Amino acid sequence: MRKFLWGFFIFFVVFSLSGCGQKKIDRDQYTAIDPFDYKLNERKADDGSVRKFKSVVQFWFKSDKGLTFYSLDHGTTLDVVVTNKRITHPAADQIATVYYTATKKRLDTLVLDEIDYNNTTEEGIGLVKSTPVPPVIDRASYTEIEPFDYKIEAANAEQGDTRKYKSTMLFSAQNGITFHFVSEETDEEGTLLTLRADRRFPPLTMGQKVTVYYTAAKGIVDSLSLDDIEF
Repeated sequence: MRKFLWGFFIFFVVFSLSGCGQKKIDRDQYTAIDPFDYKLNERKADDGSVRKFKSVVQFWFKSDKGLTFYSLDHGTTLDVVVTNKRITHPAADQIATVYYTATKKRLDTLVLDEIDYNNTTEEGIGLVKSTPVPPVIDRASYTEIEPFDYKIEAANAEQGDTRKYKSTMLFSAQNGITFHFVSEETDEEGTLLTLRADRRFPPLTMGQKVTVYYTAAKGIVDSLSLDDIEF
């Protein structure tokens, strides 16, 4: 009888600890956001801030540090650290809702809190995305420049200099708020410019010809802010 009671006690303790490890999160504390808008939030968030988000994403790959997901439009990646070993990893290309906590220390660290495999639509989390809004800029104040000439100018600029330029280029790629454009030069390499946005723009297709308006701010190297795109 004592052996039976002792065995029951051990089973009860193990079951209780297992239940604690699988404690559910309060999903109502998480704000619905798409990966692009999350990237905007990260850029504007104060250092030390902690935020909770939920996003519908598609699994890409697993690394030593965690999991990487795509936004549903494949325009933004989302990297999360997995500290809860009880979370079941998704299958290749699987769509799911991820719940994560973002902590800002210069850049965000994202910790995956839970994965919901039952919801696979953005409507299912009540998502409202930001929309493209025409910027309030004076396009006449931007100097037209060839991308190659801009590179020469940037090398000679003094630290602290701020300049406004516009260049006609071809869209190359996007990851979140980081956009890549390449010059129209006929050689294979061309000149690549990388710009960061502070708002959403209408979708672009690879090779699309546009005029980009940007602000160059010289630190150790230039930082380029994407101010507008003329289609």
